[in-house]
Amino acid sequence: MRYFLLALLLSLFIISGFSQNKGSFSGELTYEIERVDKKDTVRSFMIIYAKDSLLRVVNFNSITGKQELIKHLRLNRSYLLVESDQQNFAVRTNEHLIIDTLENYSFKKQKGTRKIAEIKVKKLRVKHKEISEDLTFYYTKSISSKYANIYKNLPGLPLLFYVPTADGLLKYTLKELKNNNPPLDLFMIPQGYEIISFEEFTNKFLNPSEQENKK
Repeated sequence: MRYFLLALLLSLFIISGFSQNKGSFSGELTYEIERVDKKDTVRSFMIIYAKDSLLRVVNFNSITGKQELIKHLRLNRSYLLVESDQQNFAVRTNEHLIIDTLENYSFKKQKGTRKIAEIKVKKLRVKHKEISEDLTFYYTKSISSKYANIYKNLPGLPLLFYVPTADGLLKYTLKELKNNNPPLDLFMIPQGYEIISFEEFTNKFLNPSEQENKK
């Protein structure tokens, strides 16, 4: 259970800050996630469903399973959806827990273009303070970078980017973009989910010995 909580935290830090700035986007963004500093057999994907200011972000991992988050961008409200054998929870995420990486990186535009998921993208050289070597990102100006809050200063949405984590360096590559109109109920808290705070959820799954140490 503790490993499961750590996986949820990592997912939360990476995805829960998605937001929108200019214009609107409705549709789906599917990213493949790979660990690049060490080869493994874990398969991971991230799917972002968007409907103007509403988001549902789904992470699939062959080890930890599925994690989902829904967010209302204008109201800045988000809920992590957690399924368990006894009870399902909609956990109110604490926005102050989100890792702000704005001061952790710098970037420069580079010459050269390519296509990712049939989309013409431009090149960036990114210097991240946690990585000794420069990283190459690719982005599109047609969608706001605010949809990927972890690099929200970029001049457009990154379609290929890297995220340093405790588990290693992760590479995100867009595999498919769909322009459509997802149903509204996709962005609602499902029936039967108990709404609790992040602190309540964390305390609920602490080991008894840890709870004693907190007294």
